[in-house]
Formats: sequence, C-alpha cells, structure tokens
Amino acid sequence: MEDFNSFFPMLRGMLETIYGSAEKGLRIYSERYDAINYYKNYRARPHSYLLVAKNEKGEPIGFLYARRKKNHTYLYDIFVKPEYRKKGVARKLISTLEEMAGGPIRADTHAGALKAFQKLNFKVLKEYTEDGIKWYLIEKDPNKEK
Repeated sequence: MEDFNSFFPMLRGMLETIYGSAEKGLRIYSERYDAINYYKNYRARPHSYLLVAKNEKGEPIGFLYARRKKNHTYLYDIFVKPEYRKKGVARKLISTLEEMAGGPIRADTHAGALKAFQKLNFKVLKEYTEDGIKWYLIEKDPNKEK
C-alpha cells in the first residue's frame, strides 16, 4: 500500500467500532487473518479491489476491500470516518465496486452497520455469532436500483 500510515487510522477505527476495542480487533485481524500485513503490503491483483475515498484535500475518508469470487463479489471490509457518514461515501464506494467487479455483492456485517447496509438494498441471508459478536451474512439485492 502506498500510504499505509494515512490508511491505518481508518482500519483501527473500523475494528474499534466492531469489537469495542481497537486492540482486540487488531489482535483478531492479525492473528486470524494476517490482515494488517495484508493491507500494509497490498498490491493490486486481478479480482481484488481496495478502494479509498478521499476528501477535497486528498485525505482518506473511507475505504472498501473486496474480492470477486466465482459467483459473487465478497465485501470484506468497509469503513467511512464518522464525520463523513450519511453523505453518500459508502454508497459511492459500493456502486464503484459493482461497476468494477459485478454482483451480487455479499458481506458479513455486525448489528451496528446492518441498517446502513439495508438502506443500500442489502438483505440478510443468515445470522451467526463469532467472537461474541452477532454477525449477519448479507447480499445486495440485484433487482433493486443502486
């Protein structure tokens, strides 16, 4: 990744939102997924999408990471800084992903973000619990407008 130092606070913020503690989230992401190193050393690959939204000053305000699978695009991570939420940033990131990778788009999300995804036409496919967090497997309804 070209500028991991400006990206890392967003990743930390996302993990704190999900796990209640950035340290707990960083530990899980490091030990289970090696995601910190993955992001730090990210290089564009076929069917892999790391989109970073920036403000008018060129500062990162949100990001999305996804990969195209056999029959869907899986959205691993999405985060928008709190001061930029409800301004269309997530909608733009997801619509850009749809244009680049195609749908349907699937993701796992926590209860705190579920309503935001539902406003973007995602529906719940199943619920489960992991690491003490209630998760929802969701999919963007391809029959509804973007």
